[in-house]
Parts: sequence; structure tokens; C-alpha cells
Amino acid sequence: MMNDEFFYEDNRFTQIKRRIYMILLPLFILGFSFILYLLSSESALDTINVITFSILCIGLSIAYFFLLLKKIKFRYIELATCTIGISVFLLRMYRAILFTLGTDDYLYNLGTVTYWASLVFLILFFTFRGNKALIISLIIYSLILAPGLYHFFVSPYRTENTLDTLIQFYISSIGTIVMLYYLQKIIEIYLQAESAHQSANTDYLTKLPNRRKMDLLLNEQIAASRANFFPLTISLFDVDYFKKVNDTYGHDVGDSVLVELSDLLTAYIGQKFDVGRWGGEEFLLVCPGKNLKEIHEYGENIRKVIEEHPFRFVGKLTCSFGVAELLSGDLAKELLKRADQALYQAKESGKNQIIAKAN
Repeated sequence: MMNDEFFYEDNRFTQIKRRIYMILLPLFILGFSFILYLLSSESALDTINVITFSILCIGLSIAYFFLLLKKIKFRYIELATCTIGISVFLLRMYRAILFTLGTDDYLYNLGTVTYWASLVFLILFFTFRGNKALIISLIIYSLILAPGLYHFFVSPYRTENTLDTLIQFYISSIGTIVMLYYLQKIIEIYLQAESAHQSANTDYLTKLPNRRKMDLLLNEQIAASRANFFPLTISLFDVDYFKKVNDTYGHDVGDSVLVELSDLLTAYIGQKFDVGRWGGEEFLLVCPGKNLKEIHEYGENIRKVIEEHPFRFVGKLTCSFGVAELLSGDLAKELLKRADQALYQAKESGKNQIIAKAN
């Protein structure tokens, strides 16, 4: 069975491909169904056309059905679609080169099958990665080259026009493969750069922005606050008695608590503000456009959400919050220091509460 080196593992790229399949598969199914309808109205049915377009309609419909269900890994839907498309393409190419090229109706061309050649190779490079995509494409190219060699040296229908048609088709096809190979290299470089950038700015455990990213965001928001004269308030908060969780249940459970808390924060805060892991069990919330009182109230809502949430393995947990607002002349370190002092005060005076420090 093919291993992961054959496929892209970038989730964002997979989601983009899934969306493309969601759009294209229904269009292909409707198009091929209409072709079948037109074929059925002809007095003399072309058996190969009916068989191949029926395979496409049925196969792609099944693939689309499973795509909608989302119960099968997208990779398998890709492979099935790719296999169906390539099989039909090869069958029609062999028929076009071996039996129709050079006959009365096809003196100078291979017919409509050539319209799909570029798309077939595009799907191959879309499905497989790197050298694997190149090798599979060259194998398919070799398979369609074989009947061409037969036509070159054996076919009774060989003419200068048919040879010109085949040569141009094979040159354009190999050119398409080479172009797609290097285009894929460019895409892979971009994906690697994006992945490295994301790794540098994302906490590996919680998938929230890490301290480096939050530090950058905070300094950006401070500059924007000064330039546009809007308030800026932050909150540092952490999990109460987190050491006890680790000591009692182990660090794996402690990690799961942080992940669950991060998911809870993401769901509640959404896109309104920036929240990230500041370190250990401590988090930073950055709230542009909000003053101390507003974030004190907002933080109280977050505190209640956390307090009422039943965490897996450990049950109920609480958090303590320190809130501080940007003052004139503040640097990031002064703002963070006041929030940290407020958090320390909240911990020392009973935990599971919010303390706001004005100055």
C-alpha cells in the first residue's frame, strides 16, 4: 500500500483540494450524463462511448457521495477518482490511435479524447507529490506512447498528417508533464515555507499562537493604539492548581487539559481578540479597542465559562486573571508587568478571580 511519501500531508492543501472536488465532480457528472443522453438519441450507438461515459458517471457519482459523507479519508476518494479518469482516458486513447486515427472521420486528429490529456496529468500531479507524481505520469505517458509507436511503424492508416498529429500530441504531453513537475516544486517550496512560518509562530501542543507570535502581536497593537488613539487592554491568566493536576494525573493529562482549555478559549473568543499560550499553563489575551472595565467584564465571562466546563479526566478547573490597560509611555514590558502583578494578586487572594491593575 502507498505510504505518506506519495501524498501531500498539508491539511490546508487537502481542504483546498476537497473544495475543488466538491465543485468539479457535480459538473463532470452532469456533463457526462448529458453526453450519454445525446448518445442515446443517436440511431447507431457507439458502444465504447456509452461504456466509458457510463463508467465516469457512475464512478464519479459514488466518489461524490462518499465525499459528502466525509466518512472516508479524502486520499481514497482522490485515488478512486484518479483511477477512474486514467482508465477511461487510456481506453479512449488506445481506441483513437489504433482504430480511428487516419480513417475517414479522423484524417487529421485524435478526436475529443485529446481535450482531456492535460487534465489527466494535472490530476496526477494534484494527487501525488514530487518524484512519485513524475514517475506515475511518465508511466501513463509510456502507455499512451505504445499505440503511437504501433501507428508509426505498423498501421495501414499511417500518413504524414497522422504522424504530424501524433508527434505534436506527444511533444505537448511531455511538455505538460515537465511544466507540472516544476510547478509542483514551486508549490512544495511555498508549502514548506508556510509550514516553517506556522511552526515558528504556533505552540506545538495547543496550536494557539506561541509566546513569540503573541509578543509580535502585542507590539503591533501597541503601535496601532498609539497611532489611532484607541485603548488597548491585555489579560494574563493561568490554570489554578495546575501543578496538582500534573502530580495527581500525570503530564499527559496535564497536556490534555491545556489542549481542551485552548479549544474552549478559541470557541468562545473566536476572531474577536488574540489569545495565545504565553508559557506553561499561562495564556495571554490581547484586546485592542477595549478599556480596563470592558475587559474586566469580558474576562469574568471567560472565567465562568472555564469554571463551568467539565474537563475530561480531571473534572472542574478554574483560572485566575490579571488585567492591565496600556498607559501613555508604556512599552510592552511595562504593560505585561502590570498584568503579571495583577495575576499574582489574584492568585494570592484566593484564585479563580480577576484583578485589574490601573497603574
